[in-house]
Amino acid sequence: MTFIFLCDSSPTVKEILAKIVEKTALEARWLNTLSLLEMIGARKIGKTVCQAHPALEILEHLNDETRHALIFKKLSRALDERAETYLCRDEAISYFQMLDATASEWLSEQIGTEEPYYNYCFVTCLIERRAMQIYPVYKKITPHPVVQRELAQIIAEETNHRHFIEEEIKKLQQKTGVSLVEEGQKIEQDFFDIFMESVKREIS
Repeated sequence: MTFIFLCDSSPTVKEILAKIVEKTALEARWLNTLSLLEMIGARKIGKTVCQAHPALEILEHLNDETRHALIFKKLSRALDERAETYLCRDEAISYFQMLDATASEWLSEQIGTEEPYYNYCFVTCLIERRAMQIYPVYKKITPHPVVQRELAQIIAEETNHRHFIEEEIKKLQQKTGVSLVEEGQKIEQDFFDIFMESVKREIS
């Protein structure tokens, strides 16, 4: 459930990323935070679907998210062997946890029941959309070829997951008649803004 969050249309976000990659030690902390968030996403997937043996697509997603967490951790260590700290760790966790709780509660109100599978699809959709905005931008900005290569692979894998999830959400929207993604993105944006303000302050 890749958690990444920056919007490529925002000059401020581009400036923040550019500031991060100016210093290798700072970028290593950023990568460590991405690893942490990927791992949180993997745990969320496992918790959401643990009551039943999930479909192949969900197992593949769980596998990829865990592997992405490992990749980012290794990249962090490759850039700076001493990189054990994070960039706004608590704020990053809060972004993910608050988005998951708030979006899931809102969705349950719309469909009239609490359904773990739909919650998984909905929150994943929001996070994957944010991921597909940030990864390409980060890939262009980072000066490290090894990071660029790994991001290219992750982007391809996340695109595959997104296609499956988007189709599931489309079916749900047809049933409810509610613009789920549009409303959900408003929820996500609020928590994203809080997180990004913290990052901006940290690197200033």
